[in-house]
Amino acid sequence: MLVHLDGRLVEEADARVPVSDRGLLYGDGVFETMRACGGRIFRLEAHLERLERSALLAEFEGLPARGVLASDLQALLQANGLREARLRLTLTRGAGRPGDYVQAAGPPTRIATAAPFSGLDPRLHEEGVALLVSRRQAVPAEVLDAAIKTTSRLASVLARREAARAGAFEAALLDAAGNLTEGTTSNLFLVRDGRLLTPAIDGRALPGVTRAVVLEAAREAGIGADERPLPAALLGEADEVFLTNTSWEVLPVTRVDGRPAGRGRPGPVSLTLLAGYRERVRRECA
Repeated sequence: MLVHLDGRLVEEADARVPVSDRGLLYGDGVFETMRACGGRIFRLEAHLERLERSALLAEFEGLPARGVLASDLQALLQANGLREARLRLTLTRGAGRPGDYVQAAGPPTRIATAAPFSGLDPRLHEEGVALLVSRRQAVPAEVLDAAIKTTSRLASVLARREAARAGAFEAALLDAAGNLTEGTTSNLFLVRDGRLLTPAIDGRALPGVTRAVVLEAAREAGIGADERPLPAALLGEADEVFLTNTSWEVLPVTRVDGRPAGRGRPGPVSLTLLAGYRERVRRECA
C-alpha cells in the first residue's frame, strides 16, 4: 500500500519519520480514523473538524489546512485503488529533541494510511460481544480532555488487554465517581424503557462522529435520548447495551462482566439504529 507522508505518496515499507519525532518519543500526536464507502469518505468534514479541535487543544502550531488534509486522503484512496477503506490520519507535533518536553522544530508531521475495509465479522453484530468494566480508571478530564483524540493510548491498550484476558471484546472505563465514560476505542450506549442513555460529552468521553450519527438516527426513528452521568450499575439494569465507532458501527453488547446484558441477545433498538446508521452511510456516500 502507498502512504501519504508529509505531502508525498510513498511505499509503506519506505515511509519513515525521524527518531526525534515527538509522536514516537512522547505520544505527542492526535489522529482520526475514517471510513470510505464507494470511494467517498463518510463525514469527512466532521472528522477534520474534530482533528483540528484535538490539535488546537493540544496546542499544536502550524496546522495544515483542512483542504490540504482532505486532498491527501483523496489522493491516497485513488493511488491505492480503494473504494471501501479504513483510513487513519495522524498529526504529531513534529521533530524534537530527547528530553525537551516543550519545543518542536515543526511543522507537524502528517501521516495518512489506508487499508481495505469490509467491516466486522457479521456474526459479531448478529450475536453481540462481551464487555468488561475495567479496573483501570479513565484518565480524568482535569488531566486530559477526552476531546483530544491523542496517540497516547497506553492506558486504553492496557484496559483492552485486561478485557481480552477475560474473554471480552471491549473494556468500559469509569471515572473516579464510578460513572461510565467510554470504551477504549468506542462510545457507550444503554437502552432503558425504549430510551437511549449515553455518557455526556463533558471532557470525560470522546465526542464520537459515529455517536453523533447514531443520535441523529435515533431522533429520526422517534427514539428519545438522554446524555448524562451514568452509574456503572445501570449496565446491569439496561434492556440493551451497544458500542459505536467508525469500524464497529453499532455493535450490540450481549454480556457484561460475564453476565447477560438485557436478554443476552441484540435488542430491537440496537438493530434499528444499526440499520439507520448504515442507511446514512449508503445515502451520503452514494
